[in-house]
Amino acid sequence: MADESRFGRSDAGSGKKAAILVAGMHRSGTSATARILNLLGCELPQTLIEANPTNPAGHWEPRDIVTLNDEILASSGSAWDDWSAFDQAWYASPVAHGFRERAHAVLENEFADSWLFVLKDPRICRLLPFWIEVVRAFGATPFIVSPIRNPSDVAFSLEKRDGIDPSIGHLIWLRHVLDAERASRALGRAYLRYETLLSQPLAAANALSAALGISWPKHASIESRMEIDEFLSFDLHHHRTDDDALPTDPQLSRWIVSSFEIFDRWCRGDARAGDARQLGRIRAAFDAATPAFAR
Repeated sequence: MADESRFGRSDAGSGKKAAILVAGMHRSGTSATARILNLLGCELPQTLIEANPTNPAGHWEPRDIVTLNDEILASSGSAWDDWSAFDQAWYASPVAHGFRERAHAVLENEFADSWLFVLKDPRICRLLPFWIEVVRAFGATPFIVSPIRNPSDVAFSLEKRDGIDPSIGHLIWLRHVLDAERASRALGRAYLRYETLLSQPLAAANALSAALGISWPKHASIESRMEIDEFLSFDLHHHRTDDDALPTDPQLSRWIVSSFEIFDRWCRGDARAGDARQLGRIRAAFDAATPAFAR
């Protein structure tokens, strides 16, 4: 059966530059994913946000792109922790052109000589159409890697780091994963569980390579494998909820439980006919209901 939802169309082998966009929710392993892709041979930006107590192993994302994404969200009346749908009219607004030019300049500064690079910022989930357009204008083929983590773990981590109520954390999780999925359907893409990345990094690397049709330059390197082992020596997994407990959790809506079940299956290579349609229905219902309880 053709996988309508997980793999999409791959442009690998086109001779263009390739950009791996890590489109995952905050606190879902996007930083670890970016770093491991880097250790496999994908180039990182030149200017990175420094490690800090909330992410001691490093963020592996460029400060200018984080700033730019925050400004884009603010220009549309949104923010990184908003669960409302991003205003699609923004893309045709006069201000959008200026942001596209700035984004292109950032890519030139960070990746001018890179043929395979990784771009990571969780905000990309909600701005994926923008970044797909900019990456293509830069002359690179975009591929999507989406780390998935149990939404209860994400909410717990956001509460600990930012004081965000778990009920809000669940909504932010749902917005990010649904928007990233919808915008990436026509691209080469892959899903992986954060836990698998930490426990079986080489198996995860093989799965990503097969899904995207990209051979990692340093995959066979002993030095690369040693660096991955050293990186994973950080305590990167601080909270783990049993996935089986989600369906009976009274704090979780059916939208969240059903979405996670689908994404978890995709991470295991189990995509089914109708999955994309179900996610589309959930997203449409979420969009319709959000104005009633948005900030």
